[in-house]
Amino acid sequence: MDIEKHINNISLFDKLEEVQKEKVLKLASIKKLHKDNILFYQGDESSYLHIVLKGKIEVYKVNASGKNMPLNLFKPYQTIAELSNYKNIPFPATAHALEESEVLLIDFKRFKEAFFSNPIIVSNILESMSDKILNLEKLISSHIVMNATQRVVYHLLEERINLNTEKHTVIADRLNISPVTLSRILKKLKEKNAVLFHKNFYTLNKDLLHNLCS
Repeated sequence: MDIEKHINNISLFDKLEEVQKEKVLKLASIKKLHKDNILFYQGDESSYLHIVLKGKIEVYKVNASGKNMPLNLFKPYQTIAELSNYKNIPFPATAHALEESEVLLIDFKRFKEAFFSNPIIVSNILESMSDKILNLEKLISSHIVMNATQRVVYHLLEERINLNTEKHTVIADRLNISPVTLSRILKKLKEKNAVLFHKNFYTLNKDLLHNLCS
């Protein structure tokens, strides 16, 4: 994948001058991951800034029962766990690929030395970290405030789960509900035409799902 053609789609860099973008490219490399490959483990040093170029990356922690508890989902051109880079602390969670993915790696020490005097970069990083906090608050709310149906709907709308590519037992485990409960919820959603199932393929009626989640 050509890094240069993606740089303008990354909000962290899109307002930089061309000469500055070229400097970023010199600090960057690409890591390719297959489905379920680990990008980094909890406790790894945060030496590189990670930006998704292709696919989906999920960040999770493992609970006392050994289950993966999803914390966030990252899609193309989103930055992963930059707070760890900024604070120079180990990654507090593990990240893995939910599908074939490519991630841009940028040497953060060299990046900081070259660009942290640039107010555009600093402002964009702070904005990105603020977004992560808001997303985490939404996720916590989905597990504490929402009932099981609202939780399933929320995760469908946020594309945190995929009914077509993930086993439903795995989805239920990640949402901390039983497979029977998930099956019952999906049946109700299909009856309301909020989730459609045709020729072994699920499609979502997002307008109806939004109404159910509100």
